[in-house]
Amino acid sequence: MKNFIAEIKERKLRKWLAIYVSTAVTTIGVVHLLSIRFQFPNYIFDIVFFTLLFGLGTGFIISWYHGKEGKQKIKKLEIVLHAFIIAALGVVLFYRVGSDTKVKGDLEKNIVAVLPFTNFNDNKENEFFADGITDDILTQLSKISDLKVISRTSVMKYKNTDLNISEISQELGAGTILEGSVRTYGDKIRIVGQLIDAKNDVHIWSQTYDRELEDVFKIQSEIAERIAAALQANLLPMEKELIKNKNTDNIEAYTFFLKGKDHYYNYTKEENEKAITFFKKALEVDSNYALALAGLADAYGQKVKKYWESEEWHDSSLVLSKKALRINPNLPEAYKALASSYDGLGETELALANYKKAIELNPNYWSAILNYGQIKMFAGNYDEAFYWIRRAHTLAPDDVMGNLSVSLIYKYLNCDSLAIIWAERALSLEPQHTYALSYIGDVYLNNLQIDKAENYFNKSIAVDSNWIYGWYFGGRLQAVAGNYKKSKERFDKYLKISGSPPEYFYAHTLLALGENDSAASILKQEAEDYLSYFDGEPNFSNFDYIAFAEINAILNKTDLAFKWWNEAIKNSYTDIKRIKVYPYFDNIKSDPRYNNYLKAMHAKVDSFKTIIKDDYQEYAICD
Repeated sequence: MKNFIAEIKERKLRKWLAIYVSTAVTTIGVVHLLSIRFQFPNYIFDIVFFTLLFGLGTGFIISWYHGKEGKQKIKKLEIVLHAFIIAALGVVLFYRVGSDTKVKGDLEKNIVAVLPFTNFNDNKENEFFADGITDDILTQLSKISDLKVISRTSVMKYKNTDLNISEISQELGAGTILEGSVRTYGDKIRIVGQLIDAKNDVHIWSQTYDRELEDVFKIQSEIAERIAAALQANLLPMEKELIKNKNTDNIEAYTFFLKGKDHYYNYTKEENEKAITFFKKALEVDSNYALALAGLADAYGQKVKKYWESEEWHDSSLVLSKKALRINPNLPEAYKALASSYDGLGETELALANYKKAIELNPNYWSAILNYGQIKMFAGNYDEAFYWIRRAHTLAPDDVMGNLSVSLIYKYLNCDSLAIIWAERALSLEPQHTYALSYIGDVYLNNLQIDKAENYFNKSIAVDSNWIYGWYFGGRLQAVAGNYKKSKERFDKYLKISGSPPEYFYAHTLLALGENDSAASILKQEAEDYLSYFDGEPNFSNFDYIAFAEINAILNKTDLAFKWWNEAIKNSYTDIKRIKVYPYFDNIKSDPRYNNYLKAMHAKVDSFKTIIKDDYQEYAICD
């Protein structure tokens, strides 16, 4: 040991290594600072870092073999050791840097992310105006079918971010980034825009617009056209016309509209009411402002869809949407609002037709695309739904409901592990999202993981003690667990909050508790309601059929239960695990037809999987 220490001193190893480490640390620091300042690609820093790291080994070898005074010959072992270190460095750079550049290389230039424009006004109360300009430019670009434009939902989180362009582009999967700034002063406006190729961090196009404030609409159209030209995107005549179309000449009305949108996007009941107020103010200034009419219609629809208010608001939404379309027949926002109202009123075909029209006018209208896919999904058209829902997710990768929709379709295809992965991804985006918490609990319940399901029920109720769906899920959860007393308590809470009449799942719990008369009364009413419902317009979901099958199974009407179960299978009801786990079919499980029907459901699922595997090979699907 003493000889080894003496050798180290004689060869001056500590001196050489100290000099090397000091120089390397300084070099890494300088490169890091330059990378931040000039937004160098990540792989440049990685190359420098790993080269210097492995260079420590070569420095040790050189000082060991050549640290003594006098000349030393180069030995074969020295060459072998250097070669080994260089080879190891090459492998690390290949997998570390190579994969990094490959990700960037795979980014398509026609996938565009419009980052929130910076508000350069001293008055921060005008932040909504910069956000509105960002949103409008994004919307204009979305109308170009040759481009894929990342949604507002996904880009707004990068407001005031410390991430560089390279990191943002990789997170969003966008090959091109548009960033800029807005400043208003008096009746003047300055908008600066710059388009960046995310693969090499090079500016493709930049422009500063100093104009009158009333020219803001022309500026937005010009920016969209310049970007299309810079990316060599094919701009169809109809798209050019749509981009140049402005819905108002009145800046005051436009400002009120932007304030309305700013509140709308906060997605709470209170903020939705503020949005309605500002949309109305915009219409007071310009009664023919079609976009404000569409915004008001959409906000009215949200009162029902998100905030559980009276369905009469759908009627108001229909009136306003149709008025907006009379003023501007090519307004995608109006078609989307109209479709949403038709969907809420059960007019599925009209909803699909209007969503399709909205998508034709704005091929990147991710929320319309998602809603269209959801209707297809709930109708049992899982192959079509899979395409539309995954397309929406590409445009809005950070939307909670978009991720949950991907999870739900995997659940219907009996891909439970993928369903859980996507549900967890949705929850990571918004950990306090009540529906996400209840939904993932439902997925675990389908797999009889009672403790995990109960955990997510508790989390959802902790966030909102009046969460209607949470109590409904909690009641079903305890029924599956066989704890009918607790099931009744939770169903009672659900019925009290929702004001809904009791349904068959509640009746089943009452039967288990020996409250036969009350249960019989509920089941009799349910059976009459469903028969009346099926005698009406043929516009039902596949769950309606399975629900009526379960009612008949509880009533021990075995043949009718199988009849309606068969109808559910014909209409692509595929939730096999729910059939097995829930107690509503317990009375018919001993019938030989039970297993045959399960086999028919498996065959239906397999047929959808085959189509998806053939048509959408880029997406994962379970066996």
